[in-house]
Amino acid sequence: MTTNRGRGARSVDFSEVRERVPLEWFFEAVLGATPKAMSGTIRFPVCPQCGPSSKHSVKVSCKDGKWKCHACPGKGDVVEAAAKHWGLSLKDAALRLVNADQEVMQSYEPPKARPALERDDSALHEVIAKLLAVSQPPTNAALAYFKGRGIGEAIVKEAVKRGLLVVLPHDPELCKKYLVDVAGRDALIASTLWREDAKAPAAAFRPLMFVSKEGKAAEFRIMRLTEPGEHKSLRYGGIHPWAWVNESQDRIMLTEGCLDLLASLAMGTKRSIIGLPGCENWRDDWFAKLKGRDVLTAFDADEAGLAATQKITPVLQKAGASKVDAYELPKDAKDINEQLILQGPHCKLDFFETQESTEPYRDATLSLPGCDQWISLQFGTLKGRHVKLTLGGPKTRNDAALERLVSTLKSGKATVSVANPR
Repeated sequence: MTTNRGRGARSVDFSEVRERVPLEWFFEAVLGATPKAMSGTIRFPVCPQCGPSSKHSVKVSCKDGKWKCHACPGKGDVVEAAAKHWGLSLKDAALRLVNADQEVMQSYEPPKARPALERDDSALHEVIAKLLAVSQPPTNAALAYFKGRGIGEAIVKEAVKRGLLVVLPHDPELCKKYLVDVAGRDALIASTLWREDAKAPAAAFRPLMFVSKEGKAAEFRIMRLTEPGEHKSLRYGGIHPWAWVNESQDRIMLTEGCLDLLASLAMGTKRSIIGLPGCENWRDDWFAKLKGRDVLTAFDADEAGLAATQKITPVLQKAGASKVDAYELPKDAKDINEQLILQGPHCKLDFFETQESTEPYRDATLSLPGCDQWISLQFGTLKGRHVKLTLGGPKTRNDAALERLVSTLKSGKATVSVANPR
């Protein structure tokens, strides 16, 4: 595989490395990624270039010895994957690969892809349009599910009215019959919603259908707690965002997924919202109309979300956004919806965005669920104002948290007074 030349330099036969080291082995053994067999390809949740996916995403496809990430420009063969992951030159990465345990690699059996399915996008669009046309009011089961997520009935009904949400029958057999009656089995197969060798479409077990802008894609979500290894949602169609036009169209919010979009509304934001189908799944042209607008990103507090925030910020700035901020989740919440569940109905994204009037306040009384339940972004509009804090009784007071709160307000150029209850 390698030979000595000249002054001890080692040459590398890259084609032999590719033959001896299976690409899928590298993803499983080195990156620690679990493979997922898809139609015509094997998918993995980790990219050698941009790292792990957001939750439940398998962004890297592997086929015929080549890999491609659908969230970044990363692509190549096993040598290029190793070079990206280890930060080495192609030659050094190849040399490191051939030092791997050959017996292990010889006994390795790569996962097999499912037979390739050719998706008919026109059939998918037709199925989505038919389901939207007969969309029914949300069921009591759906309302109960959303209530458990902190999202109220009014928001759910408005999402259905806007065509963002379609609620299917929650019983799988009834849902299967409904899908066949509305769209037809042939159309469901052509759209890849139903595998021809399956007893039922996977969507029959995921009765919450979130429809992307312009109805070009849909995500079907389970309406219960998921079992270990079970995917709570499945997306069909290309990469397309969800959108919610709100009271303010000059202030925009980007969320990771449609559930966080609805949770943000429940938390009182007046911003218009773009829901991304995963924090890494977006295109620059989606943000072409954000020139002069105030943009707030609100991705999950995981490695992928933090990386995506850093990646998307300069893109938004280049698009001409007048301001780009990143929402800071409380330390005990992994995403917007979890914050809403943990903190309850008093949880607010931005105190001043929840006010009916957008006129500046010279004096403001700020009532929080607790003096330790806030984020600094809530106070971005308080410069030059006097803030009066009303606290709970002595038994519930946290003096250290209060001190941090007052310090944060003052650092934002606000004056502060504290009203103590008798």
